[in-house]
Amino acid sequence: MDADVLTLDEVKDVLGVSYMTAYRYVKSRRLEGYQVGGVWHVPREALQQFQEEKSRPKTSAAASGDSRRTTNYVRELERCLVAGDSSGAWEVLKRAIDSGADVERVYLEILSPTLADIGARWAAGEIDISVEHQASAITARLIGQLSPRCFKRGRRRGQILIGGATGERHVLVLAMLGDLLRLHGWEVLDLGGDTPAESFVYAAGKMPDLVAVGVSVTSEESEASATATVAALRAAIGPHVPVVLGGGGIRDEKHAHDMGADHFAYGARGFIEFLDKVKKKRA
Repeated sequence: MDADVLTLDEVKDVLGVSYMTAYRYVKSRRLEGYQVGGVWHVPREALQQFQEEKSRPKTSAAASGDSRRTTNYVRELERCLVAGDSSGAWEVLKRAIDSGADVERVYLEILSPTLADIGARWAAGEIDISVEHQASAITARLIGQLSPRCFKRGRRRGQILIGGATGERHVLVLAMLGDLLRLHGWEVLDLGGDTPAESFVYAAGKMPDLVAVGVSVTSEESEASATATVAALRAAIGPHVPVVLGGGGIRDEKHAHDMGADHFAYGARGFIEFLDKVKKKRA
């Protein structure tokens, strides 16, 4: 193992947390990590940055209170999703919103970590796969209830195409990303998961104001299909529209470039920041 890379077992020892907590950090994208041969790896530099961020003092009592409330929402939502309580899950999110949380915070700080926790529990053998599927199904309905809050009035900043390459079946992350992009003023076409390269190309050809294409890669098993998708897009749309890769199956910027992409987006916020830079350059 490279000295600059740690396994999750090593990460948990460094942080003094359980394996599940370390797994949650990487799955929720709070801590940068990637999979090789089904094993999670974390760059030492990313771990050091994570430790520095966690050690920074809260700026105010209000910030500390917000953090505690968010943690409580995650715990409550997880209990509801595991129990199959759809109405209870919606009430948790509604209380968060009524307390001042916007949709972006709900998606990135409550829903995403909750799903990561449930995924970690399944991976550890604590819950059956049917429970994880149940949680995903309920979450899809929750996103459907939140989506109407994400349509921003006014002129659109441009068109964005997103989707998962062939073999990718993680669609919830795409649904949340699409909503967040709309919230930031973009017109979005979400192709969902398991999308053939030719479908990406067809959709891109129907978007006259296309600013960028985002391809989700959540596991190394999808690397070959994602690479083919990037190549097909590049041949069809030329060099001026960036193709961006993101997800747990992409290790870093170099990995994305090796697959032919223009950029690696670290989470939804990373993609949004990249698009802001692209738009400024074109202005």
